[in-house]
Amino acid sequence: MKIVRNNQLVPYQAKGHYNMLAQRIHSKEISNSEMLTIGLSWFLPGGGAEFNTVGEGMELVYYIIEGTMTLTTDKETVPLNAGDSCLFKPGDGRAIKNDSTHPAAMLVIAAKK
Repeated sequence: MKIVRNNQLVPYQAKGHYNMLAQRIHSKEISNSEMLTIGLSWFLPGGGAEFNTVGEGMELVYYIIEGTMTLTTDKETVPLNAGDSCLFKPGDGRAIKNDSTHPAAMLVIAAKK
């Protein structure tokens, strides 16, 4: 078992992300996790992540904690509100943006197969 305290979270700059703050909660470097990376992201109004695809052997979950985000996939653009989540499989493309006038918080869970 590995407990990670709030003061142990590690800030990082996520590639392709803008106007946001990200912190890793669990990862190989922090808790010696072999398959999971969990992060917490705060997006300022206008902040987001550029379009990218999920890598082979990965699954990714977004869970909106607070605020609203706009998700764009290969097929659609949809709003996500607090309490909403979405699962992405390998090859799925997605971009996300905070189009509101209030900050938004999102939990990101990445799992390797």
